[in-house]
Amino acid sequence: MQGSLDADVTAGGDALDRADWAEARLRFTAALATADRPEAHEGLGLALWFLGQVLEGIAERERAVEGYLRDDRCEDAVRMAVWVSHQHLLGGRPSAARGWLARAERWVERTPPACSARGWVAVERARHAHRLEDRIAGAQQALDLAQVCADQDLEVFALSVLGRAVVGAGRREEGFTLLEEAMAAATAGRVRNVHTLAEAYCNLLEGCVSAGEWERGAEWCELVGAFATAHGTAPLLGACRTIHADVLLATGQWPEAEHALESALTTHAMYVPQMSAPTVATLAELRIRQGRLRDAESLLAGRDPEPSSLRVLALLRLAEGRPAEAVTLLRRGLVHAADSEVQAAQLLAPLVDAHLDSGDSDAAADAAAQVSAIAERTGIRLVAALAELAQARVALAAGRTDAAAESAGRSLAAFDGLAMPYGAAQARLELARALAATAPELAGDEVRTALVTLRGLGAARAVDEASALLRALGSGTAPRPREEGELTAREREVLDLVALGMSNARIAAALIISEKTVGHHVSRILAKLGVSNRTEAARHAAGT
Repeated sequence: MQGSLDADVTAGGDALDRADWAEARLRFTAALATADRPEAHEGLGLALWFLGQVLEGIAERERAVEGYLRDDRCEDAVRMAVWVSHQHLLGGRPSAARGWLARAERWVERTPPACSARGWVAVERARHAHRLEDRIAGAQQALDLAQVCADQDLEVFALSVLGRAVVGAGRREEGFTLLEEAMAAATAGRVRNVHTLAEAYCNLLEGCVSAGEWERGAEWCELVGAFATAHGTAPLLGACRTIHADVLLATGQWPEAEHALESALTTHAMYVPQMSAPTVATLAELRIRQGRLRDAESLLAGRDPEPSSLRVLALLRLAEGRPAEAVTLLRRGLVHAADSEVQAAQLLAPLVDAHLDSGDSDAAADAAAQVSAIAERTGIRLVAALAELAQARVALAAGRTDAAAESAGRSLAAFDGLAMPYGAAQARLELARALAATAPELAGDEVRTALVTLRGLGAARAVDEASALLRALGSGTAPRPREEGELTAREREVLDLVALGMSNARIAAALIISEKTVGHHVSRILAKLGVSNRTEAARHAAGT
């Protein structure tokens, strides 16, 4: 009997190692039919989680905690209680999460001073913490303990959580070094638990999205998607599709982003409805850009306010001409983001627009100054692009057209360098407004170029805005015809390298020109070819 039990537990563990969740469930269930073993409850819980039976998986691991306590195995009980706490936190049950973390904190006092159980408690404290400095301190403590105890799963977890917090604090290079170190260790086979690898993936991708590191994010998204699909990890697949959609949306691949978001919502609805809030917020933002305001309202209706949904709801109120409500929502969001530089910048940028629409130019200038200060402190390119656009709008509202043109031009260059066509088009429109009085023909050219991009994206609201601006400039709304024959020799060289999948930085190195110049070339190529992103330009090049 004992031999059969041990064989089933061992076989279940082997099945987990090779990501055969169904076989693991079968083996651990068989083991539990023979005897109540905490190892079997632990293994069955993980198998069920990856099969999408999240609540059942949590319940099994709660049973594992009780079994480990019964057997006086406090370190295992603490480790498992931490996992349960985090799953409740992800599932939108913060009270249950705090309760399980408190249990782990009480039991860990029975363990030696230098043991991995104390590290697991520290890393979970870090993930619960609202203040970034507390997250950083907790993750660093966990990392130190992991290295003393040679617990490689804990080390990867701690590196990943620490890196994500450091990026959020605006220390971009330091944070990504930690995140990529965690991923390198995880993918090199240094972790025993596939769940550790999944967490490291998600933290890295979230860092990429928050810092506007789209090329880095796209690279990892491919690996994450392949991993999630190959391993049949339904909950992870839904979360990763949402993060991937953020990358697609930012880089101008809106149909693909829409498909990814709708697919993620389907997955969340089937397995973990509580994890759908970021997905809903991103899809609602896409609907606002598409001019589908009622659809956006429907998506956001009845949802508990979170920083992500507060920002998008504020964007909706701005689109509806209700700037005072937008100001209130964004200020609420800023309270939640008080110690996150990146999140604060993403809330302050629309706050500038809300104040301007409300007629409060002083408050708008103050918000714009805060974004600029964050950009200077962090060196994050996305924040710099947002800051310059905000400064352009404030300057234009004050009648300082020269300053507005300079800021809009810098914003355009920054968004181009980030390969963010929607942001670049918004900067072009601001540049056109700044040039309208002194160089109306040049302003018209900028609007026409923006229109090509916006129409290609399907950004209906911005298309209407640009068309109205073009009429005000005394021009028609149809963009001037562009033929590929208008490409200069240098633009043809750049297009050929884009078609090879090279980034702006690599193209700059190959042609011995600045990355900023490459960004300008790419922007003009997209406009001349009448396409909205690099992928479409590459297809065009391949077909000629």
